[in-house]
Amino acid sequence: MAADSMLPAEKVTLVAGLLADRVRQYDATRDRRAAFAYTYYRLTTALATGLDTGTPEFNDPPWVAELCETLASAYFSAMDSIDAWLAGRSGGSSDEVRPGDLPDSIPQPWRDVFAASSVRRSYLLEDVIFSMMAHMSYDLPEALRRMATTTGDRGRIADFHRMNDVLASCIDKVQDDLSARYFHGLGSLDRLFTRSDELLTNYGIRVARSLAWFNCDRLLDPASTEEASRSIGRSTAALISEIRSPGDRKLRAGLWILRRVIPDRRHWPAPGTPLS
Repeated sequence: MAADSMLPAEKVTLVAGLLADRVRQYDATRDRRAAFAYTYYRLTTALATGLDTGTPEFNDPPWVAELCETLASAYFSAMDSIDAWLAGRSGGSSDEVRPGDLPDSIPQPWRDVFAASSVRRSYLLEDVIFSMMAHMSYDLPEALRRMATTTGDRGRIADFHRMNDVLASCIDKVQDDLSARYFHGLGSLDRLFTRSDELLTNYGIRVARSLAWFNCDRLLDPASTEEASRSIGRSTAALISEIRSPGDRKLRAGLWILRRVIPDRRHWPAPGTPLS
């Protein structure tokens, strides 16, 4: 079926299928990117269901589907660039790297995420939080900017908010299923992350996406484009630093101890395990 003749729900379902392929690929190789790919897949499936059932009722479903496609293309491009880099080096995806080891073809936030996930004692929840931060704070405003630049239209904020409702309303269930698939007892990490896992809450999804809309406006304003670009480019690294090395010395020492007491407990689903 030609893409132009597909319904919006079908287009988003196609994106979900591509994300499912990534999950299976990463699961098979025990690549730490699997957990976020699974989270992204489940959220996209929820959006496809919303479009298919008309709940909520979007004013412009084709725009919603286009944003989903544009945003996913940024993610796929970053992951493809990481894969290409991995294929050309002697190590594997499990070797520890630094952001500067990765090429400029990979956006800086995704270099920060991949490097952070490669270190010893990196937790599954961190892998998801850091990836969500890169995708929401960097990919999303850039995707919105590209669409606005192409159409010259920014009049879709009501539908954007409805998307926020769909994604936020299912995040608790997605987190439960993420735990069941990759980490039994995800809640035991609360002592480590306290409020730093806000991105994986109903409230956090809404705030992060709302900030992305604001940052798109900054990117579109010639007077603030440069500073906005720098800001969204360093936001992910700032979050990683806040979680891994907070400014308070006592808190930093406490986290250092907890990281050596609380094991990762990550596990991998058996081949053929359904995605949902």
